[in-house]
Amino acid sequence: MITYGIVIMTVALLILLTDRAKTECISLRFMLLSSLSAITMLFGYAKVLFSGQVQAYVLNLPGFIGLADVVIDPLAAFVGMIFAFGSIWGIVYGHFYLKAHPGKGIKSHLFYIGLMLLSMHFVLMLRHSLLFMIAWEMMSLASFFAILQDRGNKETIANALYYFVMMHVGAAVLLLGFGLLYSQSGSLNFGAAPLYGLAKWLLLVGFAFKAGFFPFYSWLPKAHPVAPAHLSGMMSGLMIKTGIFGIIMVLNRASWQPYEVYILLFIALITAFNGVIHTLAETNIKRALAYSSIENIGIIGIGLSLWLLGRATGNPVMATLGFAGAMLHLLNHSLFKPMLFYLSGNILVSTHTLEQDSLGGLSKRMPITALLFLLGTAAISALPVMNGFISEFTIFLGIMNGFRESNLSSTLSVVVAAAVLAFVSALALIAFSKLYSIVFSGEPRSPQATTAKEVPMGMLLSPGLLAIACLVLGVFANLGLRMLMPLSAAFHLDIAVLSSFGTSLNIISAVLLLLIFCFAVIYVFKHRVAIISKAPTWGCGYGKPSPRMQYTGSAYINPLGYFLKPFMHKTSDKQVVEGYFPTRMEYHEEVRDYLDKGIITNLCKAIRSLFKYFDGIHNGKTNSYITYLLLALLSMLIWVLGVSR
Repeated sequence: MITYGIVIMTVALLILLTDRAKTECISLRFMLLSSLSAITMLFGYAKVLFSGQVQAYVLNLPGFIGLADVVIDPLAAFVGMIFAFGSIWGIVYGHFYLKAHPGKGIKSHLFYIGLMLLSMHFVLMLRHSLLFMIAWEMMSLASFFAILQDRGNKETIANALYYFVMMHVGAAVLLLGFGLLYSQSGSLNFGAAPLYGLAKWLLLVGFAFKAGFFPFYSWLPKAHPVAPAHLSGMMSGLMIKTGIFGIIMVLNRASWQPYEVYILLFIALITAFNGVIHTLAETNIKRALAYSSIENIGIIGIGLSLWLLGRATGNPVMATLGFAGAMLHLLNHSLFKPMLFYLSGNILVSTHTLEQDSLGGLSKRMPITALLFLLGTAAISALPVMNGFISEFTIFLGIMNGFRESNLSSTLSVVVAAAVLAFVSALALIAFSKLYSIVFSGEPRSPQATTAKEVPMGMLLSPGLLAIACLVLGVFANLGLRMLMPLSAAFHLDIAVLSSFGTSLNIISAVLLLLIFCFAVIYVFKHRVAIISKAPTWGCGYGKPSPRMQYTGSAYINPLGYFLKPFMHKTSDKQVVEGYFPTRMEYHEEVRDYLDKGIITNLCKAIRSLFKYFDGIHNGKTNSYITYLLLALLSMLIWVLGVSR
């Protein structure tokens, strides 16, 4: 069935290339065919996952490629199910989003989205270094061209090129790792080759570029704000999981010393902390969501580090719960993060801005979007009833089981992990309560927010269904755990631990259902019996309050931001107040990522300064170029003669 799904998607791409119908008809056909392809692959992956049987094929290709392994194991099937399910709602939302937010090049944009999704599935299956890199490059190039839908915007072009360069730096590191692996094993098939030494670290770094781990995450807050909302949702919720998939493959097939695991845990903690503090300070909705993706990738990394630490120290409970928490969070993040990106697209279509301080009062004008965003806020903040709570709770349980270790370094590491993860979770709640409050509560801060209205129902379909999925997996958490059971044998997890944890999740489900029932009773009682009165907001003694007197995003986090100031690099532009009765005052604050604006920017300046020393080489004279060529040939000849001796 997976093969049939690939064929259907290929047909959809061919139709896009040849169809000359109206844009809306083309988009509708692509939505139907690609959704059919995703549903077919979803059932195919589910069959592989729950049967526990690995599907392995060998392609006999001509030339030096030779025999190429194609493998669909439980891990590939688990991630493939996430890709297939998530792509359905991303493409459906994209159809209605592009209808409400039309632009040029929609046909090519849809083609590149389909190519990106198809190549993501190839990445999961291919175990041949050369073919894997071709699929990896196809995925990066397709997503790059898909970002460029708004080609007339200079910021879109600049940020897309930034993403392009970062992805190819990561691909170069990956290629170097595969080359070193080939020199060690003598085969381009890496499915069974052991990983050790420098090769495993190069592969980890290459995959970390795509996943968004520190310090390779700087492309996420660049690419997501300029990409269309449906593409941002699929890239954040789905595509970056290819990096996690590669990292898990490397972690599972290599041996790790305890000090190496501590390094990985430290990187994961830094990633989560760095992501959440920028989410807290950011004023652009989509950029805040991009930084939140970095935070959640760090949380997944914490779970994977606990898995490795448990294996290294002989603690199967910590290893099992760490891995289960990481995989559950990978699943949950693929649901609530696209939902929030799609809802940000609703806000953009209705208000034409994503700046939080230019919005406000949208809960009255966009009530369904506000309700769904509130559910997404609860999920991403790991509040009970929603699915984010279950995965982070599982990781916390893994950390708690690490406290029993007699090893001092292991105990200290889990203590630090517990403290940082708890702090990160609290900051995430503050960050998203700020985002929701500033955007949806209060009064409109601009004419765009005043005239906002609810988007068509088609744009609410995908986020609504994803919200239901988040709620179901939050209340009936055992459903997510059952998807992990087939992975237990492949990753040597303790089935008894998972079974015991499943019993605990059933108890949690019962408590949550009781909580929901009590809330429903109180809600009905309040609206049926209680007398509700409405009055103007108390103005603290001021007779003429205005929207300008409301809290801004900066004011909301100001007390906490004061203590986190060393980690938040901000620039402000403010107008000097003149006179006793000023009629206008402006203040603008921008969060500057120290990694991007500091390290990467200065590195680029140093490289450009170095290249300036070679400007004289390009003098336009043919004689000079011939001389350079002769000198190069002479140097090569001397080198070859020296080597032969």
